[in-house]
Amino acid sequence: MKYPWANTFLLLLLTVESLAGVLGLVSGSPDKAAFILIHRVAGWGILAVLSWKVVNVRRSLRLRRAGSTRVASLALLVVLVLTLTSGFVWSITGPYQVWRLSGVSWHIYIGVALTPLLIWHAARLTAGLPPSFWADRRTFIRFAGVVGVALLLWRVSEAALAAGDLPGARRRFTGSYAVPDGRGNSFPQTSWLNDNPAPVSTDSWRVKVHGAVEREFSKGYDDLIEGAAMSATLDCTGGWNTTRVWHGIRVADLLEEAGPVADAASVTFTSVTGYYRRFSMKEAGGYLLATHVGDELLSHGHGYPLRLVAPGKRGFEWVKWVTDIRVNRTSKWWQPPLPLQ
Repeated sequence: MKYPWANTFLLLLLTVESLAGVLGLVSGSPDKAAFILIHRVAGWGILAVLSWKVVNVRRSLRLRRAGSTRVASLALLVVLVLTLTSGFVWSITGPYQVWRLSGVSWHIYIGVALTPLLIWHAARLTAGLPPSFWADRRTFIRFAGVVGVALLLWRVSEAALAAGDLPGARRRFTGSYAVPDGRGNSFPQTSWLNDNPAPVSTDSWRVKVHGAVEREFSKGYDDLIEGAAMSATLDCTGGWNTTRVWHGIRVADLLEEAGPVADAASVTFTSVTGYYRRFSMKEAGGYLLATHVGDELLSHGHGYPLRLVAPGKRGFEWVKWVTDIRVNRTSKWWQPPLPLQ
């Protein structure tokens, strides 16, 4: 192997790229934009290292190795290039779709499936390196050089996007693009996995507030149509965002009416489908339960009769068709980082 350090650097960069990507995926607040920035820089670093990795692959293909092993190594490299390409194209040329999925969705799905295999592959090839390799000054200088090149490529690419007024210059810090201006419900309808119930009838529907509170109660639809309004940006992990004015009732008002106990720590919002997300008491107190968007009644696809509006959170946290609000004594962290249904 001509450049054994290339596999080591690829292992480190893939690990950083994956962790930053996951953290960026679940973070919708500008104060957490650093995760996506790290993800972008690591991507440029991987691209830089690939120039040496390709040499290693070409040399290994000339050796007499098992055919299946050679094919697997080459296939991993090709799919890695496709994953990087899907991300770069999305970040430069703007939103696009392939087989009804957005380019960034393909980037995420392929990356999630591929990264563990690539990390395993790089770790296997790195395992034979002597301990002295990790403490070698040349290794440190090389890696520092790769990081420097990655930072330079990222800065140059961002400057080029702005100078050329390319679509990528207008993407949000999360990587999403604003949908064309519209009114009310005129933005994409998306659901997480199979979260797609039949239309909800408000004749029998009620939302229940219970748990670690002094007073449990439930309310019908007519009890929730109040004058509270909030402008908030819905940022979908599928790559689009929209800023709308939402109308409904403040979560803080419902919590005040219920009277959370002294050690209440979090609030869980649950859909008619069983889909749920949990937030800290402080976070939940700043949210809105919407019945209208703009001047329009929420459509079924957008969560009628009641949808959580959670500023600073990604779209999958904005629970639709809310029917249950539970105050918990346990932390908001007692839930999977991403929904499982």
